[in-house]
Amino acid sequence: MKTTKNVIKGLFLALVIVFQSCTINEESIGDITINQGGGTGGSDCIQLSGEITSDITLTSSNCYELVGGVSVLDGVTITIEAGTRIIAGQTTDGIYSYLLINQGAKIMAEGTATQPIIITSNKSTPNPGDWGGLIIAGKAPINRGATATAEVANITYGGTVADDNSGIVRYMRLEYTGGRINADSEYNGVSLYGVGNGTTISNIAILNGDDDGIEFYGGTVDLKYAVSTGAQDDSFDWTDGWVGRGQFWVAQQTTLEGDKGIEADNLSSTPDAVPFSFPTLSNITLLGAEDGDGENKGIEFRAGTKVAAYNMIIKGFPGTGIEVDDDQTLINLNNGEVVVKNSIIDNVNSFDLDHGGATVDFADFATYANYTLDGSGAPFNNTGTAIPSDFTLVGFRGTYEANAIDPSTINSWFTSVNYVGAVNAANDWTIGWVRF
Repeated sequence: MKTTKNVIKGLFLALVIVFQSCTINEESIGDITINQGGGTGGSDCIQLSGEITSDITLTSSNCYELVGGVSVLDGVTITIEAGTRIIAGQTTDGIYSYLLINQGAKIMAEGTATQPIIITSNKSTPNPGDWGGLIIAGKAPINRGATATAEVANITYGGTVADDNSGIVRYMRLEYTGGRINADSEYNGVSLYGVGNGTTISNIAILNGDDDGIEFYGGTVDLKYAVSTGAQDDSFDWTDGWVGRGQFWVAQQTTLEGDKGIEADNLSSTPDAVPFSFPTLSNITLLGAEDGDGENKGIEFRAGTKVAAYNMIIKGFPGTGIEVDDDQTLINLNNGEVVVKNSIIDNVNSFDLDHGGATVDFADFATYANYTLDGSGAPFNNTGTAIPSDFTLVGFRGTYEANAIDPSTINSWFTSVNYVGAVNAANDWTIGWVRF
């Protein structure tokens, strides 16, 4: 993206007596009823702008407004209490608000299920793209060079510190993100640039963003318990050599607009760049919708990415469940470095693996234990296996046990579970802090 210009310098705080009130509206988009957030503006909030040059704590007893780009500098920590509410929007000079954690800075944002941290639009009737999003830049390895400059905010990211620590983000909900700088550049809900695995990110939800929900630009950071709902581009995205782990992700598209549940790249300009993007994922639920073009896909693996993915549910995408594109990605697939196992792929077109000549077939149950559609369009059939008729999915809630693999046997970071999909209806980790 082009560099955002004219960011106001300095930090100022304006104390007020009256706190923000908000107008709650409800609307239905596709299959989802959305209880809209938003605010009435920032005149009654503490305003933050420019560069934060010393440690600061945002408390739940106040409301706050981001005015333009707010940048936490190297060596500085921003602490956000559980239950804190922050509003953001577009300033009068056309600069979108965002919260940036630079290399060497930290964010300590620990909400709870009953007191999540909420960053939302400052408009009483909010829309996707009302503000930028959360941006974190770390010093972990990338494959775009030793370091690189991000497409937003002109920040540096990348390095050699795999365990770099940018802080903690837990139980945070970000709404109406993805402000568009121009036709080719826009913010995501959460952008993770070269973030290291010393950083803790879990229980994070992106609602109604105008671009991607969560995007990884290289790095080693892990992500557990994540929701991306109503993303108007991709729900989850990675590139630049991301090698982290992910578990318990939910993507739910709406009929308004959307693209892929997951868009996965190594590096588009150099597909064999090292380190390869090579995450390990488990317990993912991706739910598609028809937005009018018939092309929405569950996952597209492309530009040389590698992956190991288990226990997924991919359902309702009008295009393809899983597509593998580009020569280097096909090489990785044929070498056993693009793997999808123990998953339910319930789409009219389950797999498109033949770009350039795949020698594997994810529908081979004996090898991959994936259930797919049969030739009649009836779900979940494979030669020599029983149809899992006990599989149910209500909204995004629902799992299946028969062909699951315990992901903790693959890597000890993963929580041990015995089901396919992200949310076990008997243990719903979204209750209380996620809105749909």
